[in-house]
Amino acid sequence: MNQPRSYKTLSILGASVLFIGLLGGCATTENVTKAQSTADQALQKANDADANAAAAKSAADQAAQKADEANTNAAAAKSTADQANSTAEAAKSEVDKLSEKIDRMFKKTMQK
Repeated sequence: MNQPRSYKTLSILGASVLFIGLLGGCATTENVTKAQSTADQALQKANDADANAAAAKSAADQAAQKADEANTNAAAAKSTADQANSTAEAAKSEVDKLSEKIDRMFKKTMQK
């Protein structure tokens, strides 16, 4: 897979081709100045795009880190919930056993 060229590289390459074309055709100073101005603007836009890309990458990295933290917290919460559920089930089982025992004791006393 080919790696795309950066804006800066393409801008410089385009400006170079333009300069060569202008110089080859006996360009005037005004044409060269205009071409230089256009190249400078292209370079500034490329630098702005690079800065925006770096800021977006930083924001994406922070979001990924927060997502990882959220996943860790969710896993810990699930573990705690599973433990609570296990404890509740054990308590329910114990209550059921005690309830059966009380029922048997009550039936014994009623039979006497």
